[in-house]
Amino acid sequence: MSAIKLLDGVYHIGANDSHHGLDCNPYLIIDRGIGVLIDPGSVLDFEIVYANLISLIPLEHIKYVILHHEDPDFCGALPLFEAKGLKAELVTSWRNMTLIQYYGVSSTFYLYEDHGNQLKLPSGKKLAFIPTPYLHFAGSFVTYDLDNKLLFSSDLFGAFSYNHTFYADEDYLGKMVTFHEHYMPSNQILRPVMEMLSRFDIDMILPQHGSIIKENIALYINTLKETECGSLLFPIKLHLLETGGYRKIFDAIYKRLKDIFAYEEVSDFFKSCQCFIFDENDNLIDYQGIPNDIWEQMFRKIAEQKSSEWLLIVEPLVKQMSYHYDIPMPTAFDVLLSTFSDENKRLSHYSEQLEGTIRLVNERLIKCPITGLYNESFFKTLLLEELEHEDWRDVGAYACVDVDEFSKYKLDHGTEQGKDALNSLIYLVGEVFGANVTFKMDNADLGLYLKGYEKFDLIEKLDTLRINVSKSDMFLSPLTISIGVVFPSELKLDAPAYDFVVDKYLDLGFDRMRQAKHLGANIVCFEGTQDIKHAARHQILLVDSDVTNLEIIEAFLNEVNITVFKATDGIKASEIAIRELPDLIISEVNLPRLDGFLLCEYLKSNSKTKNIPVVFLSYQKDEPSVSRAQTLGVSHYFKKPYLLYELLGIIKYYTKS
Repeated sequence: MSAIKLLDGVYHIGANDSHHGLDCNPYLIIDRGIGVLIDPGSVLDFEIVYANLISLIPLEHIKYVILHHEDPDFCGALPLFEAKGLKAELVTSWRNMTLIQYYGVSSTFYLYEDHGNQLKLPSGKKLAFIPTPYLHFAGSFVTYDLDNKLLFSSDLFGAFSYNHTFYADEDYLGKMVTFHEHYMPSNQILRPVMEMLSRFDIDMILPQHGSIIKENIALYINTLKETECGSLLFPIKLHLLETGGYRKIFDAIYKRLKDIFAYEEVSDFFKSCQCFIFDENDNLIDYQGIPNDIWEQMFRKIAEQKSSEWLLIVEPLVKQMSYHYDIPMPTAFDVLLSTFSDENKRLSHYSEQLEGTIRLVNERLIKCPITGLYNESFFKTLLLEELEHEDWRDVGAYACVDVDEFSKYKLDHGTEQGKDALNSLIYLVGEVFGANVTFKMDNADLGLYLKGYEKFDLIEKLDTLRINVSKSDMFLSPLTISIGVVFPSELKLDAPAYDFVVDKYLDLGFDRMRQAKHLGANIVCFEGTQDIKHAARHQILLVDSDVTNLEIIEAFLNEVNITVFKATDGIKASEIAIRELPDLIISEVNLPRLDGFLLCEYLKSNSKTKNIPVVFLSYQKDEPSVSRAQTLGVSHYFKKPYLLYELLGIIKYYTKS
């Protein structure tokens, strides 16, 4: 396939060949003889992409390569381009850089955070880089061509590409939704980005997978705004008959498969089932037979006669409908669940060990009548058995979990709703950690016994649980949790008896949970309580590359007995904030190394610093920056030059006793 001109100076240079339903779309911008290669693609398509590129511009004229994230379908071809003589700057985020370097590339990096989130081309045109974190990598971003009104959207707006069309057609919405169901983490993360993009003037969306979108841009943005994705977002039960009955869910499966695979193949398969009724336009209008049997047999026949890709494609939709309508998952999907990664096998090994321990103490089993969980007495017995029969290094970590301000929640909504909320929390724990890990404790809401995790992997998963709870719509009003976690390496085995060891182990988890609440709640606390540094009552961190401005504010604060920490770049500021835990951070937006927005985003993602208020004090203050600051939870935004007495009022508010 040859290069395709999209606009003057903008080209699609991909192979346009699907690999198991997924194609890659590299793009090329040529501006006054300088080339910008966008997501060069994979090893599979390299020869075609390279031939298309050099048909338009010599390789030595490629000065920039934009890498929206680190996946091999984006970056795999980089070493091959370098072997052909590519010498360019790799434009990406610092989070992506840390992984892209492992492709063994020799090109230098252009970190957009250090360049005001933009790249200026020789003609004066600008490319703006917009972070889209966790869609679907931490460092993901998209590129907006301000002059041509083009959005190079990375994985966003992508789709599976069976029966592919170069430009999006009427069937593309279903393909796009399916792709996002599989690869995006949740609607809570996807929706705010779509709301932000809806404010941009976009003439064309150029995704890295699937088809180019050049009409009805708002329709595609609004569709993704409402798309449920990720496996955690099934909180609402629906009445099947009131919402269309089994005909509706059979039709949904039929339409989804037609969106992805060849129309005739899907239509012929469903007609071969001999239980569905179609009109003259091949629309599924009814069924005949026992619906539960049809539901089960349809997927069994798919498993027997079609490739596993058919089941894999519809699995998120089937899970969603099974949960919403309270109908069983078809057994045909059991075969998919039997395929474990090495990591799953390792964790499964620990899970089997734990189940064996549970059987050993089964005769002493005691359960909480409200949650059905084993209670603290049982948990202590389990730990004793583990210590007696396992090396201490194989004993699991303990996480003490407590709902913040739970008494107020129960007062507002009633005791029964409090019980429902606790069971919803248990469900969310299960989604992250699986079964047989949760216990009902006496002095906290839940205790988690977690085996087989490395320390910092576990901390990250507990943070995921904390974030999922805070964003969940399973509760009548928002809830957060505080978590204290203890690790096997902290067991004190020199005690006279294991009972004493177990009590101290649980007590330390409880103390850390209380410490998390003391530090502002909605936090994972994983350090010894004796080592945790409490935030001083009167401490402020000032961040600005303008030393004069720092000295002016510092002079006043010293007179009113406030301790001042100073940093002239974002990286140094983040280190000070985590170490000192100030009451307030006052920061310029335009900072070297890490700008104010990314500094704020980083601190809000950290359990220790997430509750520290941030005030922006900057020459840059416009509608997009204010909107972004509000999204990040910035408390106040002042434009330089500012009125000192207004700033001092804010400082006094946050440092009052």
